[in-house]
Amino acid sequence: MRIDELDVPDRVADALQRAGFRELHPPQAEAIPITLEGRNLVAAIPTASGKSLIGYVAALKTLVEHQGHVLYIVPLKALASEKRDDFLQFADLGINVHMSTGDLDSEDRGIDKADIIIATSEKADSMIRHGSRWMDEVKLVIADEIHMIHDPGRGPTLEVALTKMMRRRSDLQVIALSATISNADDLADWLHASLVRSDWRPVPLMEGAYLPGRIVFGDRTEKAVPPREDAVSSLVLQAIEEGGQCLVFVNSRRSTEAEAVRLAGHLGPKVGRDLPRSEEALLEGDSESTATGRKLASCVRSGTAFHNAGLTYRQRKYVEDSFRAGTIKCIVATPTLAAGINLPARRVVVRDTYRYENGANVPISVMEVKQMCGRAGRPGYDPYGEAVLVAKNDRDFEHLMTDYVDHDTERLTSKLFQEKVLRSHILGIIATGDAESDEEIVDFMKDTFFGATSSLFGIESIVGDVVDFLAGEKMVRRQGDSVVILPFGKRVSDLYIDPVTASILRDAVLKIDDSTETMPILIAAAMTPDVVGMYPKKCDEQRLDAEAEMWEDKLLVDPDDIEDYDYEYFRSDLKTAVLISDWMDEVPEEAMTDRMGIGPGDIRAKVDRMDWIIYAMGEIAYIFNPDAIRKIRPLATRIRYGVKEELSELVSLRGVGRSRARVLFNAGYTSKDSIAATDESVLAAMPKIGPALASSMKDQVGSTATVDDSAYGMSPSEEEDAMMDEMAAAYGYVPDNGPAEQKDDGTEPAEPKPRRRSDKKEETGPRQASLFDF
Repeated sequence: MRIDELDVPDRVADALQRAGFRELHPPQAEAIPITLEGRNLVAAIPTASGKSLIGYVAALKTLVEHQGHVLYIVPLKALASEKRDDFLQFADLGINVHMSTGDLDSEDRGIDKADIIIATSEKADSMIRHGSRWMDEVKLVIADEIHMIHDPGRGPTLEVALTKMMRRRSDLQVIALSATISNADDLADWLHASLVRSDWRPVPLMEGAYLPGRIVFGDRTEKAVPPREDAVSSLVLQAIEEGGQCLVFVNSRRSTEAEAVRLAGHLGPKVGRDLPRSEEALLEGDSESTATGRKLASCVRSGTAFHNAGLTYRQRKYVEDSFRAGTIKCIVATPTLAAGINLPARRVVVRDTYRYENGANVPISVMEVKQMCGRAGRPGYDPYGEAVLVAKNDRDFEHLMTDYVDHDTERLTSKLFQEKVLRSHILGIIATGDAESDEEIVDFMKDTFFGATSSLFGIESIVGDVVDFLAGEKMVRRQGDSVVILPFGKRVSDLYIDPVTASILRDAVLKIDDSTETMPILIAAAMTPDVVGMYPKKCDEQRLDAEAEMWEDKLLVDPDDIEDYDYEYFRSDLKTAVLISDWMDEVPEEAMTDRMGIGPGDIRAKVDRMDWIIYAMGEIAYIFNPDAIRKIRPLATRIRYGVKEELSELVSLRGVGRSRARVLFNAGYTSKDSIAATDESVLAAMPKIGPALASSMKDQVGSTATVDDSAYGMSPSEEEDAMMDEMAAAYGYVPDNGPAEQKDDGTEPAEPKPRRRSDKKEETGPRQASLFDF
């Protein structure tokens, strides 16, 4: 079937053909007509088989015919960028495309003018929680990579968000795009959708396992491989010598770097190149060079690269773009790359099928391995794709062939039935009015994927326990058979944090006064379940012992008051607080990465997470102890930019990070006023500044607009102030009488219950992306 044969407006067909779409692949030809009839669809087809076009055609028709808004949900920010760029190809149709993946406590500027929003599931759910009017006009939802509903970190939010939207609008059309899964019919039944299932691929895929000197494929044909130093080198070098590229998947971040360095020694003489200084600087770490960055730059010069969460976004983006351009021949990555972006290669090598989790080596799922294998074969470039699992011996070879190559993926299951997940989402559906009693919450659960695929045995008891917990924390109130949201609960829901996190932050802010130092505030934030602790290594012991002794009597939250909180959790949380403290004190990134054995990307991840929790702490302080904001608010800017307090004003200028701010400050330019009084040419001549930034700074300080004067990017509006005053009044805050007491109906506050914290984890090695990685 051709594009011009589809039941779409001529303008849409012409735009699709201009973008290079003419002939439909078989699964597309089966699926797209179903979507154009307005019916729900689950498409379960292999990676690189054109799933995205199924959603694109339906979206363009919906928008051009002005039927309503389109919401395109993706699991990761990187994938959102890719989809936004794809839709921008159709801008001449008058479509306004908006990507929304950021702040979970606000609606993006300009969102009201968007025709289509590309968002993570967390952002989509956040928009619902904030009562977004834009969401009320959504006619079509496209859930890309819906098999990620199986993922414990991001799956439940996608499941709950889709359930909310389907319950609210009976005429909503849902298109779910999935990799090949064994129980796609369960998804189709849940979504009341037609199912299109296919194994067709535009590039044939051959999966197999490697033994020394040969690959044995699933059909038991063999391919000889010239032996080299080791298995991975043999497989990579052969693929590149045959004109292809390689993706190598290993089970740890350290292994990505070690394997990439080893391969660089083989590939450098064959495909090595010099890098322009600008690219070298970007890879090494821009303004702050690090050992990890220099190692990456060295690998890239030799045609290889590693890709892991320890890299910054700019470093990862460079590696991806260079691989697509062909200047990088081989990427060594952790499995999360397979789930994130469209990055196919001639040959995929899966070195490891185990990963270290919770103190033991556990098998990687068949679904995850198949996702890696599906990256083999680049349409339009490769005549075939090869996915090869590396066997350690004959016995391992039989295991890999039987349990992976010849095996179907596991059944897709819901991960919603966990207390931590349920307490957050139950609070959310109460806050948005999607349920107003225990019975209605149970009814909501029946409409989830979990409800559609299980007996829901014991759900009434668990819902009751969760609501009782929320009521005990004064987030909801029971009124007869009804459950009503309280101001504290509504704010916690909007902030998109775990209710246990909110309880810990509340108790902390009640103890903050003018004498409170910074470190106890950081420790309290790090102790929340929304901040994953850092594994304390032997080299950390001396410093952590000293920090623990120093702050033991000044903690804002007693670890003994948190149920199931182990002392080892405290040490991992303390390490996170120490990392953030070093960052705020302008310790160089290289010193931090070397001292703590982490990468630059790890610093950014912890900074982003702690930045959000400190923001949430400030918002909770508005309710319970507004005087504490004087202590909390300045920390947000310092955490975000990694600066001492004296640089806070300078880093509020766009383009001036902590390194440039320090250069300016040390030269005597300590404020916006001093920059306004300085000639542009003088600023431009300073190290790390230059003409473009100097001009930008002068424009910013010369404008009448306030530039990020507060820690949160803007001062609260009058509407926000009024809301906070109302919340404070609800909890009995009297400004002149010290910290607020928790009051509900005039009674004295009850003795606080221990917060549930059994799900607090340490980082023990590679892990799935968590909620706030998106």
